[in-house]
Amino acid sequence: MTFVESMNIEGFVVAPGEQQRGRIPALELADGTVVSLPIHLINGTRPGPRVYLGAAIHGDEVNGIALLARALATIDPKALSGSIVCVPVQQPLALHADHRLPIAQFLKSPLDQVPADAWTCFPGDPDGNIAQVIAARLFGLITQCDYALDVHTPTRGGRYVPIAILGNPDLGPGAAKAEELAHALGSGWIMRGERGMYVSDGILCVEATRAGVPCFTFEIGEGGRLEEESVATGAQCVLNLLRSLGMTEGERVPPAKTHLMREFLGLRAHHGGLLVTEAELGQELKKGDRIGVILDVFGDVLETVTAPVDGLFVRATTLGTVSRGERVATLGLL
Repeated sequence: MTFVESMNIEGFVVAPGEQQRGRIPALELADGTVVSLPIHLINGTRPGPRVYLGAAIHGDEVNGIALLARALATIDPKALSGSIVCVPVQQPLALHADHRLPIAQFLKSPLDQVPADAWTCFPGDPDGNIAQVIAARLFGLITQCDYALDVHTPTRGGRYVPIAILGNPDLGPGAAKAEELAHALGSGWIMRGERGMYVSDGILCVEATRAGVPCFTFEIGEGGRLEEESVATGAQCVLNLLRSLGMTEGERVPPAKTHLMREFLGLRAHHGGLLVTEAELGQELKKGDRIGVILDVFGDVLETVTAPVDGLFVRATTLGTVSRGERVATLGLL
């Protein structure tokens, strides 16, 4: 697609060299309140691609909201090639609940709200439940674009390195382009796996790529926190992506090193207790390297957590306590 004329998105008409912010209706609640999606549209003055940027499809992913706002604040529409469709809060009910999911609706009618997570039920269903309706609304915006970026953080109690996570490699020509864009992002961490939740059918980036809109998941920071370092790093990554597509001027800021991984390996506690993590997030670990310890309430060591194989320490548990079976760390395998 090329855009040198006004773009029309959901009734918003944006002239070349202009931008608009507004809201589009998505849901209606029991008292008639309309839940709307915030949208930021920027239309350039020169031909170029249309890019979708989305964050906070889970309500505790506030870093993504802030990093998109910071990146777009630097964009001059008159110097932009192509256009941008940004939905900084993709699930407003979840943000309102300050929870991964719109928990009040789930508690009200658990069976009706399955699936409860909009991120997992793309392309959605305009006649489905809340999660499916939101997914369908978002998918309608995504499929008007050439490329898409879906920004996340882990839930509270977990912290990722800034990592681009690709969907299935067998999603057609879009999969190769998505990987190219993941490198362009410049976070320094890329997961190219073939199993697990990130490559499952129904996930936003999987279904967008399958529909011809190359997309990947970008995880950064920790859920429930607004962190300056994550916001600054994430905003720079978004600008890297736009620059790689020829949409904005300036040089990409490359990472010192790019780690291309093939699989996540989650490590779980064999005892409940206090978790003390000793390894540094992002650290390269060899088999047998110590990651941390689990203490009982008297301060005695119940378990020493070590790397079972060589890998990269890509996700840390930040909670002070764990129960048996809870995740204490995640490695990325090369």
